[in-house]
Amino acid sequence: MHDTEVDPAEDAEPNEDVEPYEEARGPHLPDALGGIPWLAWIFVLLAVGDLVWLLGSPDVVPSPSAADIVVYVMRITPAIVSILLPAALLARHPDAPSRLQTVLFGTILLAAVEGLLVLADPLQPIFESLTPASEELPFLVPLAALYSALIGLVAAFGLVYIGLGLSQARRFEDTTGILPSLFVLVAAVLATVAGVIGVARIDLGDVAMSPPLAIFLGSSVILGILRVAVWAYLAAVATRGWRAGEEPTAGWSLAILAAGLVLLALALADLNGLIEVQDPTIATLYSYVLSTAYALGHVCLLVAFAVGLPALDETDEDFDDEAIEDDGGWPVDADPGR
Repeated sequence: MHDTEVDPAEDAEPNEDVEPYEEARGPHLPDALGGIPWLAWIFVLLAVGDLVWLLGSPDVVPSPSAADIVVYVMRITPAIVSILLPAALLARHPDAPSRLQTVLFGTILLAAVEGLLVLADPLQPIFESLTPASEELPFLVPLAALYSALIGLVAAFGLVYIGLGLSQARRFEDTTGILPSLFVLVAAVLATVAGVIGVARIDLGDVAMSPPLAIFLGSSVILGILRVAVWAYLAAVATRGWRAGEEPTAGWSLAILAAGLVLLALALADLNGLIEVQDPTIATLYSYVLSTAYALGHVCLLVAFAVGLPALDETDEDFDDEAIEDDGGWPVDADPGR
């Protein structure tokens, strides 16, 4: 009788202490990039396309100096940043379409403003053919003026939706009282005064005041007031969130700084229309400060979303892997001491 040979590999018991071997992953994007929703990438591509279009526009100086480059960068920065706002929000909050709908819609409206601005030049001949300017008002093309007003309204609604969405995402009670609301009121009043004085100082020459001209000037003043008011509203909302201890602190602080810088730029623009600077050097420096404040304000808002503004309460799904069920079938926290 022969003994049956036993294969040592079959007889060996598996070692439970050895971790299973993970199969190698194929070519893939870094995890940080792979987690960004596809919708965010669309806005990144749109921003790249807008940058290419801006760099190829006739406004670009053929042989620019260092000063020309700085001025042009400051000029195009708000446009590129506005398109990237939805991408930054979605990169930090992939669930924004379901949990931050109002904020996301506001950022998309701001991105759409840049699209409308790009279309303005190609549409200008159509506007002039449909509603030509009159001999008395050669600078006023009714459809073009209406289109410009539409752009201003879309931008204003975008900022309002962002502010409203940030307020809805708040987790803690307000501690600031009515001061932020008063700030919005004061900013609107000052913008009204500046707008009215600016219109009164316009030299119309031999042009008589007519209903179309009055509507154009009045709408310009109203849109200027609205622009200041909505940025002041965003500043007030961000201040309320920061004072209440909302997270991330850096995000809410940057939102305050963003709105403050843009309001400074708008105030300088209004002041420039009221005070004529005679010294060319001072006028150039004034223009640099204005454009820099406006550009940096938009950059700060982009960075605010990039750092996670606004922080959201964790959903029940976030704790599915940490919850256990008691005898009654109700989920309880696995670590009650947290």
